Amino acid sequence: MIFQVNTQQEKAITHTGSALLVIAGPGSGKTRVIVERVEFLTKNGIPSDNILCLTFTHKAAGVMKDD
Repeated sequence: MIFQVNTQQEKAITHTGSALLVIAGPGSGKTRVIVERVEFLTKNGIPSDNILCLTFTHKAAGVMKDD
């Protein structure tokens, strides 16, 4: 991972075995966790067309799209 993440973020990024819902307050790094998780999943054999990411803001969508 390129970015510094805390323990809870690391758990979310490397979670395996089921779907994952990330809920946290503003500015807590949710979008970064989602981007890093997609990278983790694709590097571990999950096809990108099997991954769905949802966000509620244009800003977060732009970050997810660009990264």
